Amino acid sequence: MRIFLHECKKALTSPILIALLIVFSAFNIFIIVSSSDHKEELKMVNEIIDRYGREITDDSLKQFQKDIQNDLLELKGITGQQFDSVYVFLDGLRFEEQEQYSDKDWEFINSLQLKEMYFSMANSIDESYAEIDVVAGGQGDLKRYGIGGKAAETYSEENEEFAERFKEMVNNEEHKEWFFAGKSYFMHSFLFKTVFLHIIIESLLLIVLMTALITTYEFENRTQLLTYSTRRGRKLMKDKLAASLAVSTVISLLLFTITLGTYFFLFDYSHVWETSISSAFNWEYNFPNVTWWDLSVGEFLIGVLVLVFIIQLLFSGLTFALSVIVKSSYITFFLFATLFVLGWLLPTFMPKSSNLLFVSSYTLSTLTMAISQSFMGSNGLILFKNFEWMTISCWMVITIVFCAITYKYFRKMDIQ
Repeated sequence: MRIFLHECKKALTSPILIALLIVFSAFNIFIIVSSSDHKEELKMVNEIIDRYGREITDDSLKQFQKDIQNDLLELKGITGQQFDSVYVFLDGLRFEEQEQYSDKDWEFINSLQLKEMYFSMANSIDESYAEIDVVAGGQGDLKRYGIGGKAAETYSEENEEFAERFKEMVNNEEHKEWFFAGKSYFMHSFLFKTVFLHIIIESLLLIVLMTALITTYEFENRTQLLTYSTRRGRKLMKDKLAASLAVSTVISLLLFTITLGTYFFLFDYSHVWETSISSAFNWEYNFPNVTWWDLSVGEFLIGVLVLVFIIQLLFSGLTFALSVIVKSSYITFFLFATLFVLGWLLPTFMPKSSNLLFVSSYTLSTLTMAISQSFMGSNGLILFKNFEWMTISCWMVITIVFCAITYKYFRKMDIQ
């Protein structure tokens, strides 16, 4: 245990790595705070759920409409004019007339504007989803990317299965639940594509540097002949692997805790944790976010967190194996970065008529960069239902085998 703690201390007390952790945390906090100008508007969703419930039903919409009509009567009392919509009032408002209304009046007007926006979006859900043809969309993707042959057959089969899942979701009305307006605020993309991706890349940089530092410490400080001739000897590499995994977990936890703690302190998710992540309000781009399973926002977040931690531990294991071979933390870092980019770009080198196009996507790099679309069938060419667990399973085996081979190699290698 003392050796294990000593190996952990090497990384955790490194001034450069501590400085990087502080810089990364500060940068993430800055990104979140600088994008929090609309945080007050997001509270409207919590108010709507409080009053009408999480699910969008005909009865709740009727009550919502009635309340909006009452608010319009109150608007008449403020302005002295009758309006069918607050947008009519705002469109006809001249700049010099704005000062006629108090801050309290503007707070009410802005609140009414948000209510009308959410009500309008809720009323258009059925119409919008009725226009979606998943199968036709899949055929369009094949033409757009120039995919044919076996690859096209495989993609079409998976897309037809996703079409069934889409119909099931619509029939079960999973999408009819309140969430932040996707096309107005892009909260899903901001959290999982911007914030999460920053944390992941930063964590990987720290993990690779720390793992390489722990593994190559003796070689870079020219103490390997003394260290590996002790009673513990070359079995010390087992302690280094365990320390690398432990430090990777600690660093990831710290970065996630600081960053996500700031995020959820500023953005109130208190009423939307049980909302389906496939909510129609989570529709941000051309196609709505639809998961293969009925997952709530909270369940999706936990699933992504677990996925990220497993990915990072696997990267730590792979870095350890690379470090054992090259014996240099700097070379290991640049080699890792090169392999990461190659893994991400690998599908672009594959023939578009072969299933290798999809097989080559099952890399940790692709899984990392597509983390915001995890568990979703609306994820382009990696829509496959088994993508996450198959990628993790395969690379877990690869990592274990790679580490075992390199350790066996290290037991016999010349340590001069």
